[in-house]
Amino acid sequence: MRLDVVIPAYNEERRIGATLEAYRAGCPDPAVTFLVALDGCSDATAAIVRAHAEADPRVRLIEFPKLGKGGVLMEAFRRCSGDLIGFVDADCATPPREFMRLAEVAHHVDVAIASRRHPAAVLPVRRPLTRRITSAGFAAFTRRLFGLDVRDTQCGAKVLRREVVERAVPLMSSRDFLFDVDLLLVARALGYRIAEVPTVWIDQAGSRVDAVADARRMAVSSLRLWLHHRVLPVPGQPSAPAPAPAPPRLAAAPAPAAAGPEIATDDLAAVGV
Repeated sequence: MRLDVVIPAYNEERRIGATLEAYRAGCPDPAVTFLVALDGCSDATAAIVRAHAEADPRVRLIEFPKLGKGGVLMEAFRRCSGDLIGFVDADCATPPREFMRLAEVAHHVDVAIASRRHPAAVLPVRRPLTRRITSAGFAAFTRRLFGLDVRDTQCGAKVLRREVVERAVPLMSSRDFLFDVDLLLVARALGYRIAEVPTVWIDQAGSRVDAVADARRMAVSSLRLWLHHRVLPVPGQPSAPAPAPAPPRLAAAPAPAAAGPEIATDDLAAVGV
């Protein structure tokens, strides 16, 4: 079972090196590939990724003009060949061990998404108050507007079966920060199973998020996306897909002792599967 991990990056020269080091060490399986998708970077991000690619053939660099997070993810997905395809933020807020847990859950469902708002999630670093307020407000707004039964649409770690990517991405319209919401809406409309998985998420310094300004933009984008799905609904919902056969497990390196509390995940019923 091959896993492609897409890491979208915009001017991440200060963080991408540490993230690749952590993921290369934490996901040692040769069946795991890392595709770093650059969104019109103007700093040294590309050079740092090239150095990792020379040291580890599993690392690939893909450079795009400025397309936005959703745009580079859509384009990078077209270059993926794994049985499972996932994406994770470049700041390593989602530790490698947590991402590999998502991949394990994705074996049993169609879409596995990390959730910071799940009761069993662990956030060792408290986020600023304004970000907590805007995040909670956006989550409630999204659930009400779209009827999505998901606590956390925006956590930057998700893994999907290849079939879901191939069917859902061509039907998506959002290329900005609403990419995640659009992806979940289309996957739901196509009848795919979505599991929200509690995660360990470590808030990282250097975020470019402007809580107030971004909240306004996301509200406007949400209304635009809602209108799009009203005018152009996803055509035809198929019968539920047959369960995927149990694949070989992907190997993950043991977590360091200081990595924070471990969440039991062997019982998939605990994460809504």
